[in-house]
This record gives sequence, C-alpha cells and structure tokens, in this order.
Amino acid sequence: MPPSPQPLRERGAGGSPDGAAPPPLWVRTGMDLAEVSRIEELMTSQPELQERVFTARELAYCYRYRRAGEHLAGRWAAKEAVLKSLGTGMAPRMAWTDIEVVNDRAGRPHVRLYGEVEVVARSLGMDYIDLTLSHTRDLAVAHAVMVCRPTAPHDAPAPTTHTE
Repeated sequence: MPPSPQPLRERGAGGSPDGAAPPPLWVRTGMDLAEVSRIEELMTSQPELQERVFTARELAYCYRYRRAGEHLAGRWAAKEAVLKSLGTGMAPRMAWTDIEVVNDRAGRPHVRLYGEVEVVARSLGMDYIDLTLSHTRDLAVAHAVMVCRPTAPHDAPAPTTHTE
C-alpha cells in the first residue's frame, strides 16, 4: 500500500511529495482598460475591423448579449493585456485573432493562442495564462497573468535592482 500523502504544511507549500524542489516558475502580467463607447464606435464605423480583431466564436458570444459592446470591449482589453504580458505588443506576423477569449461552462474566461502569438508565448516558457475580465457600461478591464516554466536558468527575467 502506498504511503499516504503528506499535508502541505509538512512538505512545504509548492513542494513535491518526495521533497524535491519544484521547478522554477515566474509570471509575466499585462493589464488593459478599454472604453466601451470607443470600441462600439470602431465596430460601427469600421465593420470590417470586427473580423480582423475578433474570431467568429468571440463575435457570436458577444452578440448574444443586449449590450454586446461591453463584451467586445472586454475581449479587446484581454487581447491587449495578453500582448502586454508577452512584452511585445502587436509584433510582426501577429494577428488580433491569434488571441481568442472563450468562456467555460461556468462563464470563466480563458485564452487560446494561435500563430505567432503562440510561438512567442511558448518561447517564453508559457505554461498557461490566467485571465480575468470585468466591465461596466462605460469601461472594460482585463488582467492577464502568464505563468512560465523557464527551460533553462537564463530564461528567467533578470532581477531588477533599485538604486536611489
């Protein structure tokens, strides 16, 4: 019979059952705020922009709601937040639709990456991206936290030193 697992307090939070140190993790964050009226105006004045920025699945989700603009603004902010977590902004060969925001059955947003955005994220050691969205009638905010598992010690960001 295998031994019963040790409680976290005995082995240390984040440690493995055999006592080995967990692999190093680091995070990269991005946050964005979008004005709902600005996104609604863009989508109305430039309808072709909708398909350049949002996937068909994202558009179908947003237009199920009476105030679709709030949901579009949330997804816009999410895409910006993910790009900020990469540290690249919209780089060459990247497309807005390389970042897709989908919701699980409980309504929690998740990010799916494709194309060049996925390539860059994987090169950073991305394990997953945690995403949170919120919106009001006027503003939408998104916060993306990319959890990375560096493949080599030099992959981790260099510590910053503050001097006064």
